[in-house]
Amino acid sequence: MKSTDVLNFVLPASGYVKTTLHYGSNPRQSLDVYKPKIEANTETKAANNKTPIVFVYGGAWRKGSKEDYEFVAHALVGLGHTVIVPDYRLYPEAEFPEFVNDVAEAMSFVEQNATSLLGEPLKQVILMGHSSGAHTAALLATDPQYLNSRNVKTEIAGLIAISGPYDLPLDDPEVKPVFKNVSEKEANPVFNIRPDMPPVLLLHGEKDERVLPFHSKRFAKALTTSGASVTLKIYPGVNHTRIIGSLAAPLRFLNESYSDIDAFLTRID
Repeated sequence: MKSTDVLNFVLPASGYVKTTLHYGSNPRQSLDVYKPKIEANTETKAANNKTPIVFVYGGAWRKGSKEDYEFVAHALVGLGHTVIVPDYRLYPEAEFPEFVNDVAEAMSFVEQNATSLLGEPLKQVILMGHSSGAHTAALLATDPQYLNSRNVKTEIAGLIAISGPYDLPLDDPEVKPVFKNVSEKEANPVFNIRPDMPPVLLLHGEKDERVLPFHSKRFAKALTTSGASVTLKIYPGVNHTRIIGSLAAPLRFLNESYSDIDAFLTRID
């Protein structure tokens, strides 16, 4: 049993309605929509109008499933947000930029079907990701070609990027086969910062040996230089998996990532 299975099992699913849909013909091109249940009290109804969040999970572009991250959706729904978690094609079936294109296609699908899925048109969305998923989310936020080519009109209202590699070494043995014949500018969000960037929250564990913290520090510096609004949080003693696992209710005592995300969402929404 995976550790994410344990987290998902112990958390109640009573606070939201989950819908699974396909946005493409490939079996991996599906998504889950977690929509907060509307209760009778006014506070919950107001919370239900918060900006939807698209969460892109990680897995070195080679593994992962949207079902594994229900605990993340649970955490964000608890803050009043509808959450979209897409699956996407993985290496070796897909190479860059096909997995980025898949997430863009998922966003296009949600935008086109927003009235039936969300109850209203999709005007804004917050991008969020962990590890390689943070890399994808950051590319979508910095490089407009992916959404523009699909005529997506939804505004990116914010980016929450957790433990992501934003300055990929393209000659790395793990990276090279996924990113073939690609320039550094094409592959790396740090080189694609646009002048009208949305607010950005970067989270990283100081003890992360999977994706070293310099990635978030370098991305934060580039964003600051460009004039973007960016908040960088480095958590002492936290590694690559604990930072995302601590979003689950039973583990929030491990670090401040959940409360920092809550504060960021409150500030921009």
